[in-house]
Amino acid sequence: MLTASEIQVRTLEEISRRVRIECGFGQLEFRCFGGPVDSETLLLVHGGSGSWLHWVRNIDVLRQHFKIWTVDLPGLGASDALPEGYTAQDAVAAFAEGCQNLTELSSFHLVAFSWGCAVSAQAALVLSEVVRSITLIGPASIGDVSRVGGMKPLLRRKPNMTKEETDHFHRTNLAHLMISDPSKIDALALHVQAVNTRQARFKSPKFAKNTMVLDAVAQLSMPMQVIYGDLDGPALPDVASKRALFLAANPKVVFELVAGVGHWLAFEQPDVFHGLIVNWMRRINPASGNPQS
Repeated sequence: MLTASEIQVRTLEEISRRVRIECGFGQLEFRCFGGPVDSETLLLVHGGSGSWLHWVRNIDVLRQHFKIWTVDLPGLGASDALPEGYTAQDAVAAFAEGCQNLTELSSFHLVAFSWGCAVSAQAALVLSEVVRSITLIGPASIGDVSRVGGMKPLLRRKPNMTKEETDHFHRTNLAHLMISDPSKIDALALHVQAVNTRQARFKSPKFAKNTMVLDAVAQLSMPMQVIYGDLDGPALPDVASKRALFLAANPKVVFELVAGVGHWLAFEQPDVFHGLIVNWMRRINPASGNPQS
């Protein structure tokens, strides 16, 4: 028998249209969830060790207002893995080529999370005017900033863990890295974390201290907003200081700091996230509608 979390994921899978797109080294998997006729298109780009499931609590709401696409980045989710010895730029090139080869993505807004911010920001330099705006949520790759006194260390997986040990492993890592409020680490969060980490073959943490995001932001001209939760684990201990880094790179960036929420903002506080996205789209396109919960 399927659990409630498995049913929720299965339902989203059933309403989506899955498309596999050639991207040089192999294929990336995109999903289309539809949306209102003549609405703007959002491409949701997940974070490290993740998949399209990072948006599991957001797709149903956002598709009431926009055409929604998701992607699994190289070596993550259902997409093919890059050859051994891959670099961060290999992931960027594959993502950009995948977007170019998906003809339905002729004009879209990027909404990216964590590792997806690095890939998306760099790819936007290649995709150029096809990308109408960029939203970066909890971006890393902003340099080797001090993390002293910040995020608690993650647990390492051990062989032959019991179900109880596995649940503790995922719950602890979610609390340290992703979700600030322990009450929000529910069965769905644990299920998504288990599925995503089981599929993850691309190791993004080794690229977290480069400057991919800031380097791209400094060169991009489309509307950009950057969002952090003020309890974002990887950005601790001084999340607010990230504002100065982004404004120094590009004074036109809109910077939002959301109180009382961690790294996985879209899951922990979905209503806040939906409001931020819809308000952003209204700001750059007044025809966009109001959020629904």
